[in-house]
Amino acid sequence: MNVKPIFLMLLTFVVMLNPVIPAISSAAVASGLRKQLEKDVSATVSVEKATAEMQRKWQVEKQTLAAETHALELELKLLKARSLRLEGYAEQRRQEIAKLNQGLTEMTKIGLSLEPFLDELLGRLKDFCADDLPFAVVERERRLADLEAALDSYEVDLPEKLSRMMEVLKIEAGFGRGFEVGEEVIDRADGKTTVRVIRLGRLGLYYLTLDGAQAGWFNRADKTWEDLPGGYTEAVKEALRMALKQRAFDLVKLPVAGGKP
Repeated sequence: MNVKPIFLMLLTFVVMLNPVIPAISSAAVASGLRKQLEKDVSATVSVEKATAEMQRKWQVEKQTLAAETHALELELKLLKARSLRLEGYAEQRRQEIAKLNQGLTEMTKIGLSLEPFLDELLGRLKDFCADDLPFAVVERERRLADLEAALDSYEVDLPEKLSRMMEVLKIEAGFGRGFEVGEEVIDRADGKTTVRVIRLGRLGLYYLTLDGAQAGWFNRADKTWEDLPGGYTEAVKEALRMALKQRAFDLVKLPVAGGKP
């Protein structure tokens, strides 16, 4: 701002109003006015500078706030998307939990009826083995005793009880297939005799004396070992050879359990 023209205008105005003021007084007034004007102008300039600085800082802060707002808006969108996805996951988990709870309820109902069923099945299995051909007697009795102990045990949970029952049933079912040959002491009509016993699945148990002179079978109806007519001796020998894989499998004529020779 140009202070000198303003000062001259004010000085002229003062002279016009006071023509009788001495020259020295006019100079003092003019000096005072100029100082005041310079002071006012300096204050005005300072205010303008401060205002400009404030505007500059505000622009910087405004840009910073705009950038932060934009970043927060993006983060909000991301959080909303994640929230929707997590809600979907949560709904899936709720459905899975509901299914599991339903399954547990059903398993509880099954468990209440399964334990009595296993006990009943054990009784039927005992009766079956008692009425079955007398093979692997010691082993099978021990297996049934172990199964009964497991079913009566509080420490064995229901799935384990069921697993053990299925294992015993699987073993018993396996006895219905294949062949087995071994030496045993049996009670014949003429006393105890060591013989070779051939098991053909569950069709029948047959024996051949060690000298090969006499063959016989286990009569399930009478639960006794009986000699077979002489015509069956060769058939039992053939069955023995096939069981020992000494000849190819072929048809042989033998009585079966429950039948008559």
